[in-house]
Amino acid sequence: MKVSDLIANKLEKITNHVFSGQGGFVIHLMDSLSKKKKITIVPSQNEQGASLAADAYYRVSGKLGVVVVTSGPGAINSLQGLACSYYDSIPSLYFTGAPVTKALKKNKNLRQLGFQEMEVKDIVSSFTKYAVRISDVKNISYEIDKCIHIATSGRPGPCLIDLPDDIQRMDAKLSEQKKFFFKKQSIPNLKIRDKIKRLTKMIKKSRKPIFVIGQGVRISKTISKTKQILKKTNIPYAPTWAMVDAFNANDPKNVGSFGVYATRYGNFSIQSSDLIIVLGSRMSAPLIGGNAALFAPRAKKVQVDIDNAELKGESGLKLDLKINCDLKLIMDKLEKKISWKKNKIWLEKIVRLKKNYPIVKDEYYRQANKVNPYVFFKKLSELTSSNEIIIPDASANLVWTYQAFDPKKKQKIFTSLNHSPMGYSVAAAIGASMGSNNSQIISIIGDGSMQMNIQELENIKFHNLPIKIFVINNNGYGMIKQTINTWMKGKYVGCDLNSGLSMPDFKKVSIAYGIKATEINNHNDLSEKIDYVLKHKGPIVCDVQLEQNQQIIPKVKSGSPIHEMLPSITQDEISSSLKD
Repeated sequence: MKVSDLIANKLEKITNHVFSGQGGFVIHLMDSLSKKKKITIVPSQNEQGASLAADAYYRVSGKLGVVVVTSGPGAINSLQGLACSYYDSIPSLYFTGAPVTKALKKNKNLRQLGFQEMEVKDIVSSFTKYAVRISDVKNISYEIDKCIHIATSGRPGPCLIDLPDDIQRMDAKLSEQKKFFFKKQSIPNLKIRDKIKRLTKMIKKSRKPIFVIGQGVRISKTISKTKQILKKTNIPYAPTWAMVDAFNANDPKNVGSFGVYATRYGNFSIQSSDLIIVLGSRMSAPLIGGNAALFAPRAKKVQVDIDNAELKGESGLKLDLKINCDLKLIMDKLEKKISWKKNKIWLEKIVRLKKNYPIVKDEYYRQANKVNPYVFFKKLSELTSSNEIIIPDASANLVWTYQAFDPKKKQKIFTSLNHSPMGYSVAAAIGASMGSNNSQIISIIGDGSMQMNIQELENIKFHNLPIKIFVINNNGYGMIKQTINTWMKGKYVGCDLNSGLSMPDFKKVSIAYGIKATEINNHNDLSEKIDYVLKHKGPIVCDVQLEQNQQIIPKVKSGSPIHEMLPSITQDEISSSLKD
C-alpha cells in the first residue's frame, strides 16, 4: 500500500475533516485523502486559518483536529493554531511535508539543502507534546498511533509528523508496520488518597471556601460530577473563562469571573475567601494578578492538576496542598467524603456583592453616541438562542464578552485563552461550523483582529456557512491604548489612525467577498439590528461602531491586588466589601 493511502486510511477512522493548505510536498497525501468519502478536505486561504479552524473543530466536535500543510512557508503559517492548541490543552495532529530524503541536510551548520527545507521538528519542540520526522516507512503506523495517544492522553495537546515527499509515495507492507502499545493509567496511589482526606478536612473547617473550576474539569469529563459536589455541599464556585458556558451565571453560588480583566464582585469574593480549591486550572497572572502574594492572602490554597509542572510554584503562588492527579480518578472519592456546614452569611455576601457591583450599569444604556460594548454584549446574550456557538477573539472584545455575556443553557463559548492571537475568531468559526454540522456560529472580533485573517471570508462565503461576524470597531487597538494610558500617559504609537494605524471599511470589504454586511452605529436600533443579523440566512458581517477611547471597566492595574480595580473606589468601600 502507498504510504499516503495508509495514512488516509488511519485518519478516516478518527476524523471527518482535514484542514489544509496545498503545496508540492503534500500532494500525495492530499490526493489520498481526497479519495476518502468520509473525509472532507477544507482548504484554507492561509495555513494559519487551517490551524485555527482545526483547533476549534476539536473544541466543538470532540474529534481530533487534523492539519496538513507543506514544508517551509506552509509549516510556518500553521504555527499560530499549533500554539493555540498547545497552550489551551487541545489535541491535534499536524502533518508537514518535507523535501525528499536525499535533499534533507545532514550538516546542522548548513542553512538549507532542499527547496523550502526547514527543521520543523526543532522549531515546534517547545509547543508540541511530541514531534517526529519519519524516515522509515515501517514506522508510519507506529508514529501515527503514538501521536494520537500522546495528543489525547494526560494533559492533551498537539503532535506533529514531518513527512518527506518520497516517503509519502513509497510502498508500505502492512505486515512490516511497527505497532504502538501503551499502558493504561493506574488508580490513585495511597499518597493521593491521603491528600484527598486532607482536602476534605480543610473544607470541613472552612467558613468561606470557593471552588475554582478550570478547563481540566472539561478535559477530564467531570463536569457532571463537579456539579454534584457543588449541589451536595452548597460551596460557592468561580468558573474560569474556559468554563463559563458550563454553569448558570445567575446561580447565587456562582461568584463570577475573577482576575485582572474580570468583575469586582468576583474579585472581592476570591479575596474574602479562607479556602481556594483549584480544580484543573493553571493559576496564571491574568487570574491571580502580577503579585501572587496578594492573591487571596487570607486563604489556604489547594490545587489539583494532572500536570505536575503546574504545581511547582513558578507563578509565585504558595500552595498549602498540591494534588498531582487526573481529576476523573479522584472526583468520585471526593464526592463521597466531602462535607461543609453551610454558612449563610458567606453565601449572602456573595449575592450582595453581585448586586452591588454590576458589570453593565444603567448609565451605559443612556450613552447617546456610538455603541457601549457592555450594553451590546448584554443585549446579544439576551437575543441569542440555545445551541449557538459564540467565539470571541482577543484583546478588549474578548474581555467585554466574558464580562457581560451570560451564556444560555446548551450554548458554547470559547476562544484561544492562553496564546490568544488576534485573528482567531473568524478562522476558528469555520472549524466550529464544520464540527457542529453547521450550527449557527457567532464570531466576535475587533477591527484590528479582523485584519489578521480577513482572507478566510472567502471560505465562509464559498461554503455558505451560517457564521455571523460582529466586528467590534473602535478604530484601532483599544486595549493597547488603555495600557498606554496607564503607563505612558497616552503617548500612542501604532495603535490608531493618528499614530500610524489605519483600518478599512469592513462593510465594503465584506461585500467585495460576496457576504452581506450591515452596521450598528448607536443604541437606537441595537436590538433590531442584532436580531436581524442573527436571523439572516447564511453568513453576514455586522460593523459595530464604538467610541475610540472605550475602556475595559473595571480592570486591575499590573502589580496591584485583584480587589483594587480601575476606576478606583475608596479604601473604605474596599475594606467594607472584603470584611466578613
